Amino acid sequence: MNNNRSSRHENKEKKVNRLYNLLIAVVAVLIVFVGGTMILGNKDKSDNQAETTQNTPQANDQKTDKTAKKDDDSSKDDQATDDQATDDQSSEDDQSSEDDQATDEESNDSDSQAEVEKNPEPGVAERKVDPSWDSVGTSQDAPAATYKKGSTDWNEMLKAVGEGSGISPSNMTVWRLGNNGGVGKAVATVSPKGNSSTKYRVQIEWVDGEGWKPAVVDKLQ
Repeated sequence: MNNNRSSRHENKEKKVNRLYNLLIAVVAVLIVFVGGTMILGNKDKSDNQAETTQNTPQANDQKTDKTAKKDDDSSKDDQATDDQATDDQSSEDDQSSEDDQATDEESNDSDSQAEVEKNPEPGVAERKVDPSWDSVGTSQDAPAATYKKGSTDWNEMLKAVGEGSGISPSNMTVWRLGNNGGVGKAVATVSPKGNSSTKYRVQIEWVDGEGWKPAVVDKLQ
């Protein structure tokens, strides 16, 4: 009787021991599993951080490259604008030069129409006849031929004299203004004010309905 009880007690203790061993084994496996999971998780996290750190400079480099490209494109646009402005300015300068050249050519054409004779007679340095000279206009039906200073006819004759000599009547010293062989012909000797050493003898003629016009201009010696 006692032997049976002892045998059952021993069997019961063996079963308890096996259960404890099993539980210990399960706990050990769990510890290993959890520990391995934590280690692997930390490693993956470290790897991800390292990859992020490596990718960040690349992203920054890409941003830098994009910024540099944008600046380069902006610089190219600015250069293109500057080149265009330079081309436009060059075109304007060329056009201005062409206009000036055309004006000079017109002036030269006008001068080329003039007949200039050097020393045609004693006391005359140069004689000029220019077909481009025009009548100065008139408010008279005919010249008065009175040669009265300040009269309408006098003032219109001085305008024609100024047209030929290039001296404005307001800046003109009149040494002589008189008849030149007929009612429709007159001659004047003038010089710029303050420069009596330069004198011009200007012959003028009357054109009906148009007034006086220069005919011959002599630069006196």
